[in-house]
Amino acid sequence: MNLRFPSFPFSIIIFLFPISLCCQNNILLFVSHEETYYSEYIVMQQALLAAGYTVDVRSTSDLQATTYMIPDGTTIEETANTLASSNYSQFTSQFLSYFGSPWNDAYNATPDSIPVNGRIQDIVNMNDYLALVVVGGVGAQAYNVDGMYDEQGLGSRMISATEVRNAAEKLNSLAVEALQQGKPVMGICHGAGIPAHWRYPIPDNTEVDSLGLSILSGSMATGFPEPETATFLEQLNISYRPNDPVVIGSPHLSLPQYLNGQHKILTIRDWYPQTIAHAALTLMNILDTYPATNDMTQNVNVLILHGGEVDPDNCDHTNRNNDIPCNYGGGVNLPADYTDLISLLEAHSDYDEYNFTVSDVNITGNGLPFDPDDLCSVFEYLNDFEVVLFYKHWSTGVTVELQNAIVTFAENGGGVVAIHHGLYNDIDPGGLNKNILVNSLFNAESAMNTWSANRTTFNLFNTNPGHFITTWGISYPETQQAPFSWNSNPLHPSANTGYSFYQRFELFDEIYNNTTFVGMPEFGREINHITPLFSNDLSPSGQCHTAGFSKVFDQNLDGVAGKLVYLQPGETIDNYQVTHAFGQTIRNAIKWSGHNASIIYPQNAWSSGTGNWTTSGNWNLGRVPLSCEEVIIPAQINPITVTIPSHGNHTIKSLRLGANVTMQMDSTTFFIIQD
Repeated sequence: MNLRFPSFPFSIIIFLFPISLCCQNNILLFVSHEETYYSEYIVMQQALLAAGYTVDVRSTSDLQATTYMIPDGTTIEETANTLASSNYSQFTSQFLSYFGSPWNDAYNATPDSIPVNGRIQDIVNMNDYLALVVVGGVGAQAYNVDGMYDEQGLGSRMISATEVRNAAEKLNSLAVEALQQGKPVMGICHGAGIPAHWRYPIPDNTEVDSLGLSILSGSMATGFPEPETATFLEQLNISYRPNDPVVIGSPHLSLPQYLNGQHKILTIRDWYPQTIAHAALTLMNILDTYPATNDMTQNVNVLILHGGEVDPDNCDHTNRNNDIPCNYGGGVNLPADYTDLISLLEAHSDYDEYNFTVSDVNITGNGLPFDPDDLCSVFEYLNDFEVVLFYKHWSTGVTVELQNAIVTFAENGGGVVAIHHGLYNDIDPGGLNKNILVNSLFNAESAMNTWSANRTTFNLFNTNPGHFITTWGISYPETQQAPFSWNSNPLHPSANTGYSFYQRFELFDEIYNNTTFVGMPEFGREINHITPLFSNDLSPSGQCHTAGFSKVFDQNLDGVAGKLVYLQPGETIDNYQVTHAFGQTIRNAIKWSGHNASIIYPQNAWSSGTGNWTTSGNWNLGRVPLSCEEVIIPAQINPITVTIPSHGNHTIKSLRLGANVTMQMDSTTFFIIQD
């Protein structure tokens, strides 16, 4: 509505009522009645607890579960020190970086037993749990659903073979239910054999030769590094990944609702504390970053901001009217442009069920749907989308207010994705640049004055397994050891470190040799932290860890956050194919950043006492409210008056006044509230 307020003062009181929300945060963790490997149990349990989860530890009986380490009496510290290229100090730093709490060395010594909360057989269903984790140790092998069950324990600790079978089949039942509900399941080391032996339909003491397909049949797994692991996985039609610390598989299509369990079956190779912390963070990534299964088909409205198609007849870098220069010639070497992005997002993928509605604006074209020099004009237009994909190469057309509007869009709940040249920061002939985007939003750039590039074949290493962007629908070949180039520029501790081996896929593309983080960014998983996603194996090493990252963006810490993604490759058209791993990565980035995005209008709050409406310092945004801003003048302990000077003309989106607030203006002032 449009209102012109009369000349008398008025007050409005708004009562705000808190909303209480509750959600489950519980992980179901199974340990064998006998011979649970202690490092696998204690590091996983403590990681989950430190990260804020509750852990329900169950076994086959109500008795405490026995533990061991090899050699007998080995401590967590000693075990961590035996991992090649790592040590206990790195483990404790890793634990603190990942889970926000220091490792308690009181847990280093191996106890004879660990407490449990009861029997796994008594768990009715997975409704109260977010995930199922099976800890390893040689005792865990008794719970493979393989038709062969033996009693466990001695004397008063003896449990029958029937109870072992009941526990094994209950785990199978719970795992199937979890996957059908879209919840991840995990098996660690010897315990990784248990997911490999889960079946559907769930056997009932069936003979060995008629148990049916493994739910991992046709997928992949890892497990305890011994020859027997490769043998039984091959027999179950599962690809063995011996070097992967963590493998994320998917259920066989014979499992009803198998799509809900895609990329949610985790198997872990070994027992080292560093690997278990790596596995715990991978599990948490899945819990934190995957959209809910019923949201996978939810439509995402995407706006591509670009500078037009490549002009193959005149695309030299001296022609700035062509937005993307042909640095490597024509023909098959023509660079990708926004039309390749549209084709990628509108294509059908065999690896996802995403739905994108794609629009685009050439910001150097004619007839723009917004005024690029008016923040509110741009923001009002962006507000119709969940994701802005910034794909502009030259800074031409990238006005200050356009950039501020994109920052405002992200600050108020929108997703922003930049690919390749989106963070190339040149100065156009009119003096425009991308300083606001690179400094206030992404904290990364490729600066014009130091630019050079390398177009070659390289590996993109997944440095954050389990994150939706790096995981969903992406097939990684065999893992590879960390590249030599990282020696002089090691991974940041906030990466989900695999220490010796990393998943990677190969691509041929251009890398800017000078891409670097700028300002003083923080790294990690908190609000406004840069979260690593990918690194590459190219020199110079200074750019290798800028290959891909994300950020949850809430600059003013008001609880409303947008999501940012930057992906450094993006020159080569072939990499935009829907069948290419990088094409899937782009689709994942759009889906993640736009999932459940709900963009609100910016709020400008009064931060002073009695004063003048037009004094910038009286507002928390440091400016007089704009037409697209919701104005809040909060309740005051003592009465205040906000005066709007005579002959003013002010338009705002909405207005909320608290108690003891009076607004005063005269009849010469126009004050318009749009909503």
